[in-house]
Amino acid sequence: MNKEIICESLRRALESWVRHASAEQLWQVHQEGGLGASITVEGDAVHARVELGGPSNPLSDLGRTDGRLPVTEAFLGESTVWGTPPPQGDPAREQWFLSSELAQEHARRYLLSEVSENRELLSRFAEQWLAG
Repeated sequence: MNKEIICESLRRALESWVRHASAEQLWQVHQEGGLGASITVEGDAVHARVELGGPSNPLSDLGRTDGRLPVTEAFLGESTVWGTPPPQGDPAREQWFLSSELAQEHARRYLLSEVSENRELLSRFAEQWLAG
């Protein structure tokens, strides 16, 4: 099995997961990380499925910000469109995020950027899968 094929299938699965994740799932990933994946091979076809939770793996910290908002927040400041987020650690911050489509869109962009920039994580995940 070719590691590059596994990485490409994994990249596509991660991108799909990010595009379809619920606001609650995005919040969880940014707070705690926890992404994982399962890979199956059928003949020459490789299928990767991204999941939230499960055992620690190279993808576990992908997108994790420990409660900080993605860097894109800085570009919008305190605009009327974005609104002023409650301070980090304030329980109201989660509700603000869950009700802000713009915040969720920026969280998706941040995660997609993390996927494209962290090819090493995908490679390590594929290596572990191949070794197991």
